Order: sequence, then C-alpha cells, then structure tokens
Amino acid sequence: MPMSARRQFLRERTGPIHQELDERVGEFTDRTAYLRYTRGMLGFRRPIEHSLSHMSMPAWFDGFQPNYLAAALERDLVALGGEMPAKAVIDPGLPAVLETGALLGTLYVLEGSTLGARLLVRRAAALGLDETNGAEHLKKQSSDLGNWNAFAALLDSAEDVDDEMMARAAMATFAHALNAFENH
Repeated sequence: MPMSARRQFLRERTGPIHQELDERVGEFTDRTAYLRYTRGMLGFRRPIEHSLSHMSMPAWFDGFQPNYLAAALERDLVALGGEMPAKAVIDPGLPAVLETGALLGTLYVLEGSTLGARLLVRRAAALGLDETNGAEHLKKQSSDLGNWNAFAALLDSAEDVDDEMMARAAMATFAHALNAFENH
C-alpha cells in the first residue's frame, strides 16, 4: 500500500521521537535485554489498551478494533520468568474519550508497530524465543498485516480531522512508550 500524504506527514512529525524509542528498545541481544523490552512494552501497552478497550470506536470505523497485546505480553513475561506487576498501572492522564484526531494519532503508533514487530520477531527467534516461550505478543503482532492495512485505510479516508492534533497524539503516545521503557 503506497504511503498517503497523511501517513507521510505523521511519519515526518514523529520521526525524531520514533527514532529515540527505537534506540531505547535497542537490539536485545540477550534474554535479560529482551525481558527489559517485554516489561517496557507491557508498561506502554497496558494502560493505553485499557483506556481504548473501555471506549467505543467511531461508527465509521466499521468494526475495526485495535490489535490488543497486553494479555500476550503478560503471558510472555511469565514465560520468561519475570515478575508480573502487582496491578495494572493506569495513566490518569489518558482520557476516557479521545477526539477523532487524537484517537487516530494514538492508533497510528499502536498499529504501526506491527511493521517493526516483523524485525523484532526475528531478533527474538535468534534468542530461541517464539510464541510458546516468551514471544507470543510478537507473533501475534507481526503475523498479519491486515489490521495495519485496515487502519491505514481508515486513517487515509478520515475526514474533518485535525492533522496537528493527530500528530500531537502520536507524539504523546511515543512519549508514553519512552517513559514506560525508562521506568520498567
């Protein structure tokens, strides 16, 4: 699917913070680094997914639902021998309802991570990890581009959306991810 002007705009606006996150995630060349990555991903995804799961998607999404990974991340953490956080840490700064632009910006980051997961699943495999022993979330995330393609079509067809709001929400989502990786 060719990149639309809107996706190109979001990619350019979020490029620096996206690069910073990629550097923070790193290569995870051993299981200890991979465990840190898994904790960071859970810290990032769990609160956002919790918020999203409690809101209704717009009717024009025509049944689209985000790819939720927190439960698989929890199972991966257990499989890796990591300690499960005692309770979900929910960011009180995440709104219960998002304006369309903010919702699209947030989902741009979450659904767009499908593309990067295709590389990460290979890195995990090099450590002997797969969907049965600590990389279930990567398998789930990378095995089907259908959700990304469906979201990209929604993003491209969205009308009356404040693109600046969308970019700010995407950058805030990346900032939330950076914070999760620093604190987990």
